Amino acid sequence: MRLKNLTIKGFKSFADETVIHFNESITGIVGPNGSGKSNIVDAIRWVLGEQKGRELRLEQMSDVIFNGTKRRKEAPMAQVVLNFENTKNLLPTEYQNIEIARLLYRSGDSEYRLNGVACRLKDITGLFLDTGVGSDSYAIIALNMVEDLLSNKESARRKMFEQAAGISKYKARKRESLNKLKATKEDLARIEDLLFEINNNLQELEKQAKRTKRFNELKEKYKSFGVFVQYLTAKTLQEKLEEIESSIQGELIRITEEDASINLTEAQIEASKKSHLDQEKHLSEFQKKVNEVLDVIRSLESTIQITEQKQTMQQHQLEMLEQSIGQTKLKLSELTADSEKLMRELETSKLDFLSAELSLKQVEETYLSKQEEFNKIKSGVDQFQQEKHRMETGIFDLEKSQAIFENQIENLKSDNFRCADEIQSRVDELKLVNVQGEELAGRLSSLDVEINTLQSEETNRVSAYKDVQHQIESISDKYSSVNRLKDARTNEYELLKSMIDKMEGFPESIKFLNQNWRKDIPILSDLIYTDEKYRAAIELYLENYLNFYVVHTEDDAIKAIRLLFNHSKGKANFFILDKFRNSQSTPKPIVGCTPALSFIEVSDKYAPLFNELLQNVYVLEQEQHLEDINRFPDEISVISLTGSILKAHKMLSGGSVGLFEGKKLGRKKNLEKLEIEINKLDEESIELSRKLSELKDKLRAFELQDQSAQLEILRTRQTELLQQLTHTQTRKQHLLDLENELKTRIQANEVKLIEFASRLQTGQQDIAVARDQLSLLSGSLSSSDDEFNRISQELSEVSNLFNQTKIELLKWENRYNNILKDSKAKSDQHLEAENFIRNEQQKVDELKNSITQLIVENESAKQILVEKLAFRKTMDSDLSDLERSYYETRNLITEMESQVRLHQKNLHELQSKVNAIRDQKAEWRFKLQSAIEKARIEFHTELDQYKPEESGEEADLEQLQEKANYYKTRIENYGEVNPLALEAYEEMKSRMDKIQEQKQDILKAQDSLLETIQEIETTATAGFMQAFNQVRVHFQAVFRSLFTDDDDCDLVLEDELDPLECDIDIVAKPKGKRPKSISQLSGGEKTLTAIALLFSLYLLKPAPFCIFDEVDAPLDDINIEKFNTIIRKFSRDSQFILITHNKLTMADVDVLYGVYMEEPGISSVTAVDFRKYSHEIELEEMAN
Repeated sequence: MRLKNLTIKGFKSFADETVIHFNESITGIVGPNGSGKSNIVDAIRWVLGEQKGRELRLEQMSDVIFNGTKRRKEAPMAQVVLNFENTKNLLPTEYQNIEIARLLYRSGDSEYRLNGVACRLKDITGLFLDTGVGSDSYAIIALNMVEDLLSNKESARRKMFEQAAGISKYKARKRESLNKLKATKEDLARIEDLLFEINNNLQELEKQAKRTKRFNELKEKYKSFGVFVQYLTAKTLQEKLEEIESSIQGELIRITEEDASINLTEAQIEASKKSHLDQEKHLSEFQKKVNEVLDVIRSLESTIQITEQKQTMQQHQLEMLEQSIGQTKLKLSELTADSEKLMRELETSKLDFLSAELSLKQVEETYLSKQEEFNKIKSGVDQFQQEKHRMETGIFDLEKSQAIFENQIENLKSDNFRCADEIQSRVDELKLVNVQGEELAGRLSSLDVEINTLQSEETNRVSAYKDVQHQIESISDKYSSVNRLKDARTNEYELLKSMIDKMEGFPESIKFLNQNWRKDIPILSDLIYTDEKYRAAIELYLENYLNFYVVHTEDDAIKAIRLLFNHSKGKANFFILDKFRNSQSTPKPIVGCTPALSFIEVSDKYAPLFNELLQNVYVLEQEQHLEDINRFPDEISVISLTGSILKAHKMLSGGSVGLFEGKKLGRKKNLEKLEIEINKLDEESIELSRKLSELKDKLRAFELQDQSAQLEILRTRQTELLQQLTHTQTRKQHLLDLENELKTRIQANEVKLIEFASRLQTGQQDIAVARDQLSLLSGSLSSSDDEFNRISQELSEVSNLFNQTKIELLKWENRYNNILKDSKAKSDQHLEAENFIRNEQQKVDELKNSITQLIVENESAKQILVEKLAFRKTMDSDLSDLERSYYETRNLITEMESQVRLHQKNLHELQSKVNAIRDQKAEWRFKLQSAIEKARIEFHTELDQYKPEESGEEADLEQLQEKANYYKTRIENYGEVNPLALEAYEEMKSRMDKIQEQKQDILKAQDSLLETIQEIETTATAGFMQAFNQVRVHFQAVFRSLFTDDDDCDLVLEDELDPLECDIDIVAKPKGKRPKSISQLSGGEKTLTAIALLFSLYLLKPAPFCIFDEVDAPLDDINIEKFNTIIRKFSRDSQFILITHNKLTMADVDVLYGVYMEEPGISSVTAVDFRKYSHEIELEEMAN
């Protein structure tokens, strides 16, 4: 058998479907720590049926399902599939390829499959039994299991030896047989005890059965006479019941007639109520329409008010805009005048500039002529002339600079004057803007106060409106509840009054005396009153006295008795008050009870009577004390609170409580209390109705005080004022910024003026110095001829004139440019003013259009409002008609309900009469039922099925009763009899016979189990010893192959007399060492020892595949070579799967699977076939 492949999906870190093929003899699995290598081993253990989470490194089994990562969702299930190839028919199945699978879902459902068919875990473990393959077999070894094997933890060695020896099935069968044997012995012991007990009881039952047989013969004779007596009695009672039933049917016909009247009237009431409900619905809908019209009217009024306020506000805005336009137009006219003036100055300046330019050209021509003449003469005094020319040029430059500075000073002063004028203009405009801003701020502040006040009032109104609504709802519910309670109490009052007036429930004698005797003499039941909770209890005790008259003297009683006697009206009972004058009662406290006198209300005049009647009478506080009623002394009377039981003077009575019990007591007093309660309810109803009306009026007043529309108008006005104020503040800030800019410009001009004045003064000083130097130079040239001097003089004069003319030209040019600049500035201001006027005029036009639109909308709204007001008046009239019809229907329903109550009263009277007849019928029926029940219970005979002998129909009932009593007396004096003795005797005898048979069967089963256990013990011991001896030889050979031939090792049984249960010791003594136990060996030596033992087992019974999980970790390189050699040797018969970190082991495998995490938390595998590589060449190249 070979392992072909392993498929993992959703198991631990293997989220995706991963297939690992095991086609080669040695397969290696490598990867970094935490990559999921050991999860492959866990998957194989798990699919083979591992049930312990600890063995799979889990807290709970559901943890095997992939739990998800940051990028991946959790898997819905874990699935592992192992494929085997049954090459050597090692598995007991006809299939060549075997596939086992295990699935676990998140719901907790688990599933095993064998070749795709669902199966049990038991089927899989049974398939691999004694093959060396299993979740805990020696085929799968981890590093920690090596230590467990060496330390023999949980008898690990023995388990491996049993698996290799193939005796696991024998030990399992032995355990099953021992458990069965134990159970068999326990069953045998129980049967012995049971037989002993049954035998003792059987002898006693035999005696009882004979006595019972004689007793049954007497019972049969008693039954014969007794049944016939009950038959004749029942026949007589049945005839009486038929007469009563005929009377009841007559009264029931009258009840049916009254009930039909009630049903007819109620049907009419229901129809009227339906009509009333429709009217109410129609009224509600119409009221809703009226409210909708009111809402429209309020909306229109609000719209008109808002429109008028918008119109007023926009008119005010229009006036302000027109005022602003007027001011801007005035300023525009000023700018126009200034511009015209500047244009005139510009023309004049231009003419002056052209004139100066013409003069300059003339002077320049003269200058050039004189210069040419001078040049002809100057050759002699060229050096002096050059110097003089340089100085004259310098003086000209200085004078030119002076002229420029003077012109700039003049321009700066002009600019300052213009800025000052502009600042004054902006200041005036700013004052106007400030006034507008203050006015808007004041209006906005007043509006804020008004809005806050109105908002507070509206909030208070809404809160009060809701409070009143809640009060109306609460009082309406209370009003309805009070009216319902008043109707119920009124009906109860009328019914009770009718019963009192007609003396219902009283005998004819009492009714007669009530009509024909003194009206001032009360009946006992009318003198006493108690809370409804205690009425049933008190009435139960006083039941026999409730119809007694209470008179003052015996003469009063005698007069009434004579009256009854003379008119043949029956009898009556009387209490004589004079006889009770000295009666007093002080009840003693008793735990769990309360004196009855403490519950009653009675006049002082009659208190002695009730002290006598209720002396030593107590009421149980709780029903559960009924079980302890016998603990009370006989001299007191005890009543349960519900009236279900009464104990008095050695007498006990009780049972179920009737529906009308407790209703006779204190009728008149109850009637008075009902009347008082009805009056109070009536007053409360009137008061609630008054409050309800007041609250509704208050609610309507709150609705009329609705100021939400006004509040919305004010908020709209507030928004518009805020917009205007924002615009004003923006304009103000713009003016302030412009003013600051102009002031800054003036300050900069003043600084420049100071600077230019200083430069002008310095230039004048430089010119004076230059002229002095020029005069000295001219003096030096005095020796030159007169002609040169004359020419020079003329040239100098012409040069001065040319310079002055040029300077004058520059002045006129600067003046012209300044005027042109001023003109452009005025033109810009003019354009700005025109744009402002144009924009403001556009706003004026828009406002005028808006005002016109508002006027049109307002007129339209007013017209609609008039129409709606007229429509509302019509609707109010229709609403009044609907309300009138609604209340008329309501009064009609009230009248019909009164008729129903009258019919119900008559119906109740008839029902009371029928109930009285039915009570009489019930009494006869009870007697009849008693006869039937006696026949059924005592004689086990159904009278309706009983057929007496024809001759017995005329028998005397008294004679039959005497005979029945005779046999009954004999039966009563017979003594105790076990009625079940006959059946019990036969049943127990039969049971004893069956138990004896069971005992024999158990003894046979016990002998069979003992034989089976002995056979299993012999077979298993022989198999184990044979396997142990072979493994021992193999262990010594493998151990020495891993160490040296001189090393000593052995396997020893601790108890050779009990080889199947004793532990196995390992003796390992490498050369040169004498350890007392293998725990003293080094880690590598212990690992090699364990490996030697494992391979010894493989030699005995090779496993189809072996998995070593990092078993080679403690081994050094030399031992790794040994380990790899033995793996290679055994790989001819078994497949090996090695999980390792050791490079030498990696190099020695056929195929290497690398486990890695391509993304965090997700394990993947990749394969490399090492047989295609030459490891030695690769290692040499790496070394070089």
